Parts: sequence; C-alpha cells; structure tokens
Amino acid sequence: MTLTRITAVLLLSATALGCSGTSSQSSPTSPTQSTCTYTVSTSSFSLAGAGASATLSVTTGSTCSWTTLNNNQSFVTVSSSSPQTGSGTVSFSVSENSGDTRTGTLTVAGQTVSITQASGDPLFGNWRGTISKGTGCPASLPSSVEWTGTFRRTSLATTELVISIPSLLVVNQVLPITFNGSNISFGVQIDTLYTFLATLSSDRRSLSGTFSGGGCSGTWSGSRQ
Repeated sequence: MTLTRITAVLLLSATALGCSGTSSQSSPTSPTQSTCTYTVSTSSFSLAGAGASATLSVTTGSTCSWTTLNNNQSFVTVSSSSPQTGSGTVSFSVSENSGDTRTGTLTVAGQTVSITQASGDPLFGNWRGTISKGTGCPASLPSSVEWTGTFRRTSLATTELVISIPSLLVVNQVLPITFNGSNISFGVQIDTLYTFLATLSSDRRSLSGTFSGGGCSGTWSGSRQ
C-alpha cells in the first residue's frame, strides 16, 4: 500500500471516529411559570350612615388564589368566603353608624380597599357648647362654662350623651336622653340634679334650651363639631 493510500485510510478512520463519538444537546428550556396578577373593580367605598351592603369583584387567572382580610373593623362584616381561586367577588355590609363618620379597610387580593361610612344621624357625634347660669344659682357656680360631649346610640337602640364639664369636675358622665320629636331632655347631677331641656335645629346640628335644678336656672346651647 502506498504512502498516499495509508494517509487516506487514516484520515477516513479519524473522520469516522469523530462522527461516532458522544454529542451533547441543550435541554429544552422549561417554560417560565406565569405570575398571578389581581385587579379589583374599585378601591374605595362611601356608604350611608343608616347601614349598607356592597360588592366588589376581583379579576385574575383561573388558578390564582387570593384572600380577603377584614383589618379589625368591627363595623364591617364580610359575607363572602375566603380564600377564593380565580376571578370572584367580595360582599360585605356595614352596620348603622351611631357616631361620627368612620373609616376602615379590607385587604382584598393583597390590595387595600377603603371604606368610609357617613354618620347615620347628624345628631350622633361630637358636640361642644356653653352653659350659662341665670337666677337663683349658687355663687360658687361660674357664670358660664364650656361643655363637650358625644351623642351616641347604644346597642339597645337608645340614645345617650357622654358629657364633660371640666370646670365642674364632670368627666365623661353618661346620660340617657329622652326624645320628643326634635326636643330632648336629660338630667345631670352636679351639686344637685339639674334637668336640661333643648330643641334641635332642623338639620340636627345645633341645639339651644334651658336648665333648672335646686332653684337655679339658666340656658345652654351647643353645636355639632
């Protein structure tokens, strides 16, 4: 065999060995898992003070789960189930508001939903006013004092005034209120029992009236803050 044939045979053998050797292939790239996104239909509610119900919707993928958290808001009741998977709705209600405007939040699918509820009655809430003595009152009583208080409704649907008259050392005294139309009355013990009478304005945000007790009488007034 000539040198030329030997060289050719060697080259062919080397080529054959190279083709029959082990080859590597890239593994198929695993598909990236999709990230769940959530859209709520609204992020805020303004509800009536008399009580109300409301619903919002959540849009997301069919395999995505989410929860609804009531952030310690005692006046909000969530009636829908939690957790949920896929798109769904959240229903909740608020009880009657017997005080000032109040706010709270729900966390729905990781997003904050704010709830604002108006006062159920302009009467309910914080008040401030003046008590002025008239005739027959003890000289020890100042001629005029400031009072602050909160009209509120109890769980038994009765109304009461929590009143403070700092100059007379009356602090957060709870007084049951009697109503007769737009007229109110209550009694408060200071040096003797005083009866307070007043008439509410048509918008129920101010009042004026008289008081008497132990031969002492005078006037008082107040306005919603």
